[in-house]
Amino acid sequence: MKILSVTGESVPPGKGGSPADTFDRSIVTYEVGNQTKTLTVTYVRYFAKRLAESGIYDQEQAGIPVNKLAALLFLEKHPDAKESRHYINDEKAFQALFEGFSLEQLKAKYGHLPLA
Repeated sequence: MKILSVTGESVPPGKGGSPADTFDRSIVTYEVGNQTKTLTVTYVRYFAKRLAESGIYDQEQAGIPVNKLAALLFLEKHPDAKESRHYINDEKAFQALFEGFSLEQLKAKYGHLPLA
């Protein structure tokens, strides 16, 4: 598997004050054999703040947004995931993506990607 790109975005707000304006999306594009695939992880934006409050990962201090990491970490933990789109609304499940996470190791492994 070769990682081609990682991006992150805020989910565009829906009409009428939809709760969609409280979500972020993380996207990773990768190659497996001759196929190019894309995996997305949509999650509650507040979880990024909770990661910092819990001392797990502070995107402000590290300089790499959570929305550029979540899909990459999901893919690393679940390389055989059948679905290409994932939604995480459970804080513990989201924090589990960051178990064993090391920014230095990530940079060493994926230094070719523009993460910041």
